[in-house]
Amino acid sequence: MWPRRIEPGASRYPARLRLAGLALAGAALLVSGLPLSLVAVLGLAALALARRWRPATPARLAVSPEAVRLVLRDGRRLAVRPPFRALLREHWLALHCPGAGWVWLFPDQLDPAAVTPLRQVLFLQRR
Repeated sequence: MWPRRIEPGASRYPARLRLAGLALAGAALLVSGLPLSLVAVLGLAALALARRWRPATPARLAVSPEAVRLVLRDGRRLAVRPPFRALLREHWLALHCPGAGWVWLFPDQLDPAAVTPLRQVLFLQRR
């Protein structure tokens, strides 16, 4: 029964978050009152940074009451032991991993039945 293995799929939410961040930064730069040349330079810098930004998302998870083991999409391997710092919402989940920051699971990556064991371990600390 334990550990349960979960393999989430790819998500389209990081691209949406990147576009929303760029739109917000662009709007802030345009109404800032800075000279147009400085706005253009800062806008280009924001575009360059946004192309490289990727939230940490898992490629595989192994869930057990003792630990959550993750393999991230960039190849890093992490293990998190209780007590867990997690943000659990109805449609998404975020787990804080020391050294890697927050690891996100978006709603289009898993069906609700697959994430139930992870929710039990993180939120309820049940077996």
